[in-house]
Amino acid sequence: MSNRAGRNGKALSLLIVWSLALVGIFAAIVALSPATRAGACDQIGVSITGDWTITTPQVCSGVLYTVDGSITINSGGSLTLINGGLKFSKDATHAGYSLNVNAGGALILDNSIVTTNPTLINPYLKLALTVSGAGSQLAMSNGAKLKFPGWFNATGASLNMTDSTITGFDDSEIQNSGLDLELNDDGPIIAWTGATTATLYRTRIDHIYQDSRFSEGGRAGTANFNLTLSGASTLYAYDSYISVDYSNVIGAHNELQVDGTSAAYLYNVTIDRTQDPIYSSNWTAAFRPTAVGGSVNLFRWLDATVLDRTSFAVSGTAIWSSSSPTGATAQYPDNGPSTIPSARTLWFLGRAASGPNAWNRTDSTGHARVPLYTDQITSATLPNGQSFGNFQVVLTYSTSTVTDGVSFNAYPAVSAADNTHWATYVLSNVQVRTGPDLEVRQADYTATQNVIQSQPFVVYAKIYNRGQTDASGVSIAAYLNGNRASQLGRVDGLSIVTGGSVNQTLNVAAINQLGAQTLMLEPGKEVVVTGYVRATGTDAAIVGISMTIELSSGTAVIATNQSISGDQGLFVGTIVVPADTQDGSYNVVVTPTAGSITPSTQAIAIKKNVPFLNQTVPILGLPYWLFFIILAAAAAAVIGVTLYWKVYGLGKMVECGECGAFIPEDATSCPKCGVEFEKDMAKCSNCQAWIPVDVKQCPECGVEFATGQVEMADYQEKMRLQYDEVVTKFKEEASRQLGRALSDREFQEWWRKQPTFVTFEDWLREEEEMRKMGSKPCPTCGTLNSVTATVCHKCGSLMRESPRPPGGGGSGGVAPAIQARRPGGSPPPETPSGQASPYGPSGQSGSPSGTEGIPRRVIRKPAAPQAVVQKKVIKKPSGEGQDDEGQSGSGSENTTDDDL
Repeated sequence: MSNRAGRNGKALSLLIVWSLALVGIFAAIVALSPATRAGACDQIGVSITGDWTITTPQVCSGVLYTVDGSITINSGGSLTLINGGLKFSKDATHAGYSLNVNAGGALILDNSIVTTNPTLINPYLKLALTVSGAGSQLAMSNGAKLKFPGWFNATGASLNMTDSTITGFDDSEIQNSGLDLELNDDGPIIAWTGATTATLYRTRIDHIYQDSRFSEGGRAGTANFNLTLSGASTLYAYDSYISVDYSNVIGAHNELQVDGTSAAYLYNVTIDRTQDPIYSSNWTAAFRPTAVGGSVNLFRWLDATVLDRTSFAVSGTAIWSSSSPTGATAQYPDNGPSTIPSARTLWFLGRAASGPNAWNRTDSTGHARVPLYTDQITSATLPNGQSFGNFQVVLTYSTSTVTDGVSFNAYPAVSAADNTHWATYVLSNVQVRTGPDLEVRQADYTATQNVIQSQPFVVYAKIYNRGQTDASGVSIAAYLNGNRASQLGRVDGLSIVTGGSVNQTLNVAAINQLGAQTLMLEPGKEVVVTGYVRATGTDAAIVGISMTIELSSGTAVIATNQSISGDQGLFVGTIVVPADTQDGSYNVVVTPTAGSITPSTQAIAIKKNVPFLNQTVPILGLPYWLFFIILAAAAAAVIGVTLYWKVYGLGKMVECGECGAFIPEDATSCPKCGVEFEKDMAKCSNCQAWIPVDVKQCPECGVEFATGQVEMADYQEKMRLQYDEVVTKFKEEASRQLGRALSDREFQEWWRKQPTFVTFEDWLREEEEMRKMGSKPCPTCGTLNSVTATVCHKCGSLMRESPRPPGGGGSGGVAPAIQARRPGGSPPPETPSGQASPYGPSGQSGSPSGTEGIPRRVIRKPAAPQAVVQKKVIKKPSGEGQDDEGQSGSGSENTTDDDL
């Protein structure tokens, strides 16, 4: 019968695999699907009518909404406006519309605007924008704008404005509204309090509210003409503009005011200088701390560029500044104070606190922008500030150092020119510029050019210069199929600028061969020689000196060129190295024509670029191709020896009587289960006598043995032959039953329906189980089979349970038991021929035939001998044999120790 359990197990495994595969596919689809939007926009049209309270993320893009109501953003809610904005439609009867961001809410303007509509009937332009509560946020970026008069109040909020503007209407925009221009053409009154943190990056605060017709505080409800910080609030501003001024006109003057608990840190912040009185004695402070403890702190920029002696940018130069004359390293009060700028400043600069991208190291262009703390304004210093804008700057590159003094004009000088000190530093003893680096790119030669045999033709060679120095005296040559001895064309004397390329026409001589040919293009190899001609002692540059540059080996001159010293005495010469120059050490000799100037010699090494396989292995000195061949040969030898020992080196194999593993014939112990073997002894399966293992016939009872050896490689083949023999019997039986010859396919369909059906895999499994689980005889032919066998492996009969035949000798398939012994033991007593042995093959006296022990040596009748695997005799400790003699008739418990 078929192995239904096996098929069910395979089906279950297949189902599990498919389930996992489907789950994986679903996960991949989910992972690769487009990301969901951060939040939908509830507003479908372009008009927002009535109040809108937002408690979820809203992302609205590409629409400038007309708002006829108030908008409130509460905790958990956010309104992101992209490329659009809000225009509030307010008139005299609807003046109460407002925009509110409460605790936990956020308003994000990305290239968007918040404004009011001046074209309505009886418009009311003032708008109240309030950002208040813990976690409330306003973020503006990419040209975002607040454009309205009114109020911008923040309490406990986070304000971040990048490349944005806060402003008001131009007079031309509202002159037809009939409104008072002075009251409506400015930006909002700004008051930030309650530990609000505001950060401005390249942002403008224009048109802070002012009205020259009224004294400050004189209007009903009080008028405020200032940007005020209070209640432990902080303002950080970088490269920004705030429209405070030095005007002394009340109502037209604006200030940045901070109370005793607040502070402002201004990096290169400029102000409105159009309202400056003529005389500075009439100026009024633009930055005003209103109480002790408050401060306005000014920072300026040192914009440094570092060059080498060839005017080439030097990257990686460290710049450290110290206050003069104290010598203390410059500090940053917004970070502790510390000698390193704050994280906010580093983000703005795009730099790190340390490492190659440190804030005080020059970048790849030789540039660094270093902030310096220069002024502090407190209530005690008003109307001016305390200035400490003198610094000593030390620039270090490798072993070269340059020192300079840097100073800034004191407050109230806060123009763009006052806020930045530009400086260029030259490291006269440093040269970082590299020479020419020529390249031919294979990508430029992808198509095949068809030409006529034996006719000259033209090709185009494109050469790139990736170096930092112009290349001159460049040669381009074409070779046929990579053969350097077959030069077909050449052009000399080319020049290629730094970062540039030359697309050179190359006239190629005729090619006589037919078929596809390859032209190899290669620029000539160059050595770029640079140096300076300077006066001894003064180090002054000497210009216009001609000199000869030679590449020599000993007294032999390999190549030569001419050069002239130019600006700062610099000369640059190029020597083309001949293609046949050998690798090795050479000298570059520079000889000026002026005899008073000493020649100079520099040793160099020349090494050709060769393919990787032709390069030499370090230490060994062998080419890589030869090294790889040696490695392959060694690996092949190791693999061959290993395969030989696995296939041929194991010799004849026998079977362990304990665990059934195949082991070498001469093994003294089993490498799998560890038991030790009795040398040259086995037990006769007929009379149970201990006999030499190599005899062909039992000397006690005369039974003949089949002692053939089974090689490991032959095992499966023998099983296949036995299986095919049984299948043939079934096929003949099927043909007799059906009365006709069956094809293999018809037979398989018939056999699958029979209870005798067994696959070859199940056949092999049953053979293995017979050694491990025991055996039972076939009821038809008596051949021992596995206890799980459904079909006899000899005659093909269906296996059924049958009573065990009486004990005793006989020619049934009884195997000689293998004696399990420990060191020092002796075999048990023999049993007379024809008498049932208490150590029978079942392993337990009187047990059913289905639980009989595993056969060790099968006895075959002389008429049909068949080879079986020999088994090793297992040793047993001394004394166990005597115990077995005394208890042989009492039961089968002892046999489990001996007959395994």
